[in-house]
Amino acid sequence: MGHATRMPLLVLALTLAVGPAGAPTARADRRIWTVQAGDALSVLAERFQCTVEELREWNGLDDDRILVGQELVVAAPDTPPPGPTIALRRGETLSHLAVRNDTTVETLLELNPDLDPDRVRAGQEIRLPAPEGLLRIDYTIRRGDTLSRIAARHRVEVRDLLRWNRHLRRDRVQAGQEIRIWSEVPESVSESVGAPHHGHLEHPEPLPPHPGYIIRNRDKAFGTLETVLWLQEAFDAVRARHPGAPRLRVHDISDRDGGPLHGHRSHQSGRDVDLSLYQRRCGGQPCPMRWVRPGELDAERLWTLFQSWLENDRVEAIFLDYSLQEPLYREARRRGASREELSQWIQYPRGRTHPLGIVRHYPRHRDHAHVRFVCPDTDESCR
Repeated sequence: MGHATRMPLLVLALTLAVGPAGAPTARADRRIWTVQAGDALSVLAERFQCTVEELREWNGLDDDRILVGQELVVAAPDTPPPGPTIALRRGETLSHLAVRNDTTVETLLELNPDLDPDRVRAGQEIRLPAPEGLLRIDYTIRRGDTLSRIAARHRVEVRDLLRWNRHLRRDRVQAGQEIRIWSEVPESVSESVGAPHHGHLEHPEPLPPHPGYIIRNRDKAFGTLETVLWLQEAFDAVRARHPGAPRLRVHDISDRDGGPLHGHRSHQSGRDVDLSLYQRRCGGQPCPMRWVRPGELDAERLWTLFQSWLENDRVEAIFLDYSLQEPLYREARRRGASREELSQWIQYPRGRTHPLGIVRHYPRHRDHAHVRFVCPDTDESCR
């Protein structure tokens, strides 16, 4: 840690009745932590991803001493987003500026407390009100995220993210961190337009790396944000339940703009994904896309993957050869799926031409599964 302010300082021992340690509580848009035995400002700064100096400032502390049972603010208060700045034109007054930007002189003076209305000059930077319609987004940083990527997705600048989140550090971005974003666009800006076989993709989201899969061709691994998140969510579930599971191959989703994709009838709107299958013997390598017999299928791991999507209504269809549905069906029953769920989820045992079942037969799908995710709620033109 290096700095004196970060050297551990033991909490003064007091005979106070203290409740069990737990998560910080939210109060008036601040996070409050009750100091526990063994806590120190340096420890809390590390835990809540801020600095010792910020903890002192938020809590009016003169030094590093804290007491067991003491309540500390461990996050900056929620403040509205600052508006843009604009330079005064030659000969322009605050009244002119207020009219030009649909505000009032009083508002400008509130936003610029050091401003003397009688002594303004051309080129002087004046803070304006924040635009109407800004959305507050409480965003959880995901695996593979960078600040530049998060900023681009939400149409803001990296410096905005750092200003809104004082605990954030450029060189310490971690999956699971929560940050606040003010943006004119919703959290998901990607859009699936039209049908999978006759559509396109706007504002695509690239599929990032993940320890549960490899990507065959990054130029064909673009989807909606929801497609990307739901893929990662399911592979997280597999890794949690089956540590050491082999990786699968993600063959194709869509290209950057969607539309016709060579070798596919669909895959045009960012919702279709081709995946290799979990197999009993992958030899320590990613499971290849090859013709699989029912006895070779690793139904346990494959069901964990599918179950994540089926239980959460993520998928419209999963195309899989009918012969591979039987071991999957038996694994689902073993894991407690009800008759109603099995009837809705899996076409087997009603025959390969039966119209019901999200997991359903399609020719030439014995070497891979074709997953089609549902239309995201925000994509009005998705079909």
